Amino acid sequence: LEFAVRMSGHGCADAVRAALDAAPDVKLLELRPQEQSVLVETTAAAERVRELLENSGCTAVLKGMGGSPEGQWGLGVVLEGFGG
Repeated sequence: LEFAVRMSGHGCADAVRAALDAAPDVKLLELRPQEQSVLVETTAAAERVRELLENSGCTAVLKGMGGSPEGQWGLGVVLEGFGG
């Protein structure tokens, strides 16, 4: 899952990392504060991951979703007004 996450500095990025590290079913793959992006691998529902991200104090929206390794890929979604 890829999320657009409004991170306003390294404090927010550290809070996002801590929130995701505390969830055993979520693996942080990439944390890119400059791009306002977080990429995770998880068996949890997207809404659960979004809640974890927002509990860190940052606004988050689902940006995209990948499928199975067999080649089924979801479409990315970008919400207007989120800003980067």
